[in-house]
Amino acid sequence: MTNKETLKGHLLATLLTQLELLTKRIMELEAPEKYKDRYIPPHEHIKSNVNEGGQIAEILCLILSKVKRHDIVLNEIKENVSMLNEITDSHFLPVQLLETRIGHVMSRLHPMNKD
Repeated sequence: MTNKETLKGHLLATLLTQLELLTKRIMELEAPEKYKDRYIPPHEHIKSNVNEGGQIAEILCLILSKVKRHDIVLNEIKENVSMLNEITDSHFLPVQLLETRIGHVMSRLHPMNKD
C-alpha cells in the first residue's frame, strides 16, 4: 500500500467512527426516555395539537401573502424590462442611421488621398 492509500484508509475509518457516533447521538436526542435503545422516528412520537395547526395555517397564510407581493413586484419589473427593451429597439435604427450619416460627413471632411 502506498502512503496515500494508507492515509485514505485512516481518514475513512475516522469518518465512519464519527458517523456512527453522530447517528447514536441523534437517536438519543430523538427517542423518548423510556425507549433509549430503540429508534422511533419523530413523526411517530410527536403528536401535534389543535393550537399548532392554527399556527401552521397562520404561517402558511403569511408565506402565501409574501409570495403574492413578490409576484406583483416581479411582474412590475418584467413590465419595466419589456418597456426598456422596446425603447432600446426603437432607438436602434435612428442611431444606426446617424452613424452612417456621420461616416459620410467625416469622409467628405477628411477624404483619403489616393496616390
